[in-house]
Amino acid sequence: MRKIDASYRIIKIFKMLYEKPYSINEIIDEFYRENIIINKETIIKYFKTIRQSGCILRKKQGKFSIESIPFTLNLSETDYENLVLFVNLGVDLYGEGMQQDLKNVMKKFSSLADISAYEKYMLSFSAKKTSAKESNAFKDKISRLLAYGYDNSKIKILYNGEKVSISHISFKYYDNCVYVHAFNEVSKNYELYLLEEIKDIYPTPEIPLQSTFAPYTVFELYGRLAKTYTLYEGERVIKVKDDSIVISNNFEDKKQLYKRLVRYGTLCKIISTKSDIEDFKTMLKEMKNNLMG
Repeated sequence: MRKIDASYRIIKIFKMLYEKPYSINEIIDEFYRENIIINKETIIKYFKTIRQSGCILRKKQGKFSIESIPFTLNLSETDYENLVLFVNLGVDLYGEGMQQDLKNVMKKFSSLADISAYEKYMLSFSAKKTSAKESNAFKDKISRLLAYGYDNSKIKILYNGEKVSISHISFKYYDNCVYVHAFNEVSKNYELYLLEEIKDIYPTPEIPLQSTFAPYTVFELYGRLAKTYTLYEGERVIKVKDDSIVISNNFEDKKQLYKRLVRYGTLCKIISTKSDIEDFKTMLKEMKNNLMG
């Protein structure tokens, strides 16, 4: 079992109780899954800390939950209208399950504002229900990508005049453009495809095996960097050690990722895949040759 700061344990408990009710034994079990030992007396002490911070902590049927918090957002009427516009677009584009998920997210987000925030949001939602302009082209493409790519099935897209086999799709939005982030079955890399430029989508009967798609780039950070590192998009911590953290990255362009990691010097080490390790070594050799040449 590993030791970890009390601050992490308190924040984790806060996050858990804000998401849904937990019993004390369930909290102990959740920490045990992370190889962290915590007892009932310590949890009760942390409950007191959470209450002292201004949170309202309730107990019902043996389970605890956070009903309200003192940290609020100052949302304007325009903010509510923009939230409603965003949700209406999502409701137009996705199926019923994802529609409800989207509404639940907005409800949780609104709960961070003042006490009447959700009521204001729902009022705007009813008033602006028909104000969102639906993009039929995007709706059709996204719907087909979700339908054909169910359970990470392989699908083919017509992109730049070529049929490309992809799997493990997700969607990214930045610079006012929508992209499909997917694993290219030929290049064995995750790549971005501009949704607007996808001209057609074809289903296939194939479901890729875990071993056939590229594992994420995995690297380990040490010392002070491990304590202060901020995750980039597409990254997640997969292991925490006493003096380091292990991170996987499945989004960033490989060359850009390598250039970023090399700046961390001896505080960083790529540990998989073998291809990443070899490519990283090649980049370092080229850098050395350029400096010596």
